[in-house]
Amino acid sequence: MKATENMERIQISSEVMMLLLSLYESKGKTFYYDDLFGRDFQAFERKTKEQNVMAIARYLELKMTDARIKLFAKKQMVPRTKDEHLLHNVKNALEQLHKAPESFELLINELTNLLKIISKNTDPIHFQTYEKREEGLLKLKKASKRDDLEKLMGLFDRKLRTNKYELTSLISNFYVDFMNMEILNIHNELIGMILLYALLIRHFPVFRYVSFFKYFYKDKEGWKKANITASYYWSSGFAQTDMLSRILISILIESYVEIDQMAHEYIFERDLNKSDTIENSILKLDEIFTKEEIRKRHPNVSDATIDRTLKRLKDEDKIRPLGLGRSSKWQRVVSGHKKYGMEQLSLFNDEG
Repeated sequence: MKATENMERIQISSEVMMLLLSLYESKGKTFYYDDLFGRDFQAFERKTKEQNVMAIARYLELKMTDARIKLFAKKQMVPRTKDEHLLHNVKNALEQLHKAPESFELLINELTNLLKIISKNTDPIHFQTYEKREEGLLKLKKASKRDDLEKLMGLFDRKLRTNKYELTSLISNFYVDFMNMEILNIHNELIGMILLYALLIRHFPVFRYVSFFKYFYKDKEGWKKANITASYYWSSGFAQTDMLSRILISILIESYVEIDQMAHEYIFERDLNKSDTIENSILKLDEIFTKEEIRKRHPNVSDATIDRTLKRLKDEDKIRPLGLGRSSKWQRVVSGHKKYGMEQLSLFNDEG
């Protein structure tokens, strides 16, 4: 726990500080995203979980074809090989985490349950042991790294509660400690990744909509190099975790850029659908109608969307304005047709 224990040594550069300001400004829009995507949340989350599973399989270089990986990500498949069992278990672990990510706590019991899920029908995972000399005694005693991990988790929680340490830096230092302490007999890297993700999604809900592991896999080599760099002076208490923290911040910022783009596209599609609905309502109004009549039929639609729809229909020669100002009226020059929808009215015809 040498990295987390000695976080007072860390100094944040002005460059990183500017990145953090941008990051936390984006994090403040969480309620906006939840409200915007609320109706289609399950669809967004399903896509995110699928991308996470595929990225983890590729990061771990599992002996599975891309087609097989995609099937496991999208469907409930029956695993046949050891690697398929492992991916199946990883998917189940992520499913459990996504049920209530905000409730995740860094506790030894949570980790024990995670180990049971990951090791099901595959190699057993257990805590390493080592010889430890007790104070005042010459005799060596068997000690479990489970106790060391429990102390690390307690230290992380205490530092988190003080609000004195920047969150991404605290998470990075915990990860470095976990990796260097070699807590488990196998799958230290995989379990470390899942714990890292659990801490991130708890504090940065953007990962309910955007795949963290998609970006993590994209920067696999950079992350591995940063982890090696952080481990050089770890035993002396001076782990160089700056590079890891920067990568983590970069992933978070990229994720918020992505969700902003998703929000713009979602609003465009939503407004497009609303515009079609308004157009259909205009067909049912009297030939001469007002903007206020549209508002009454669509109280939850913004004035901007109504104005855009009116402008579009005017440009398409389907309606024309009568007068100017707030009290102006509109005249419909198209009519509804039961079979073909909207139909242009002819101003000149040979009937009569």
